[in-house]
Amino acid sequence: MRSLRRRVQEILNAADFPAEIFTGVPVVEVHGDTEALVIGHRGIVSYAPDRVVIASALGPVTVSGTALTVYRMNRERILLHGRVTAVTVGEGEPC
Repeated sequence: MRSLRRRVQEILNAADFPAEIFTGVPVVEVHGDTEALVIGHRGIVSYAPDRVVIASALGPVTVSGTALTVYRMNRERILLHGRVTAVTVGEGEPC
């Protein structure tokens, strides 16, 4: 089993894919202060213009800001637009 994991990791590294996508761990990207992308979500828990909470394998991903809207959403990705002021993963401190 160990060699299989090592081979999968080598393939992911060679293909330049983030390993998180295949392991279920969410990938959160913030583009400037106007856009946040969450890849690997499990749905929206709560939604308000100043705070969006998204379920993930690591716990809630909370995006805080103003005028937040869900711009696009599919089974894998949620793209939020608005003014992003903080992102928190799990119960931790804002990033």
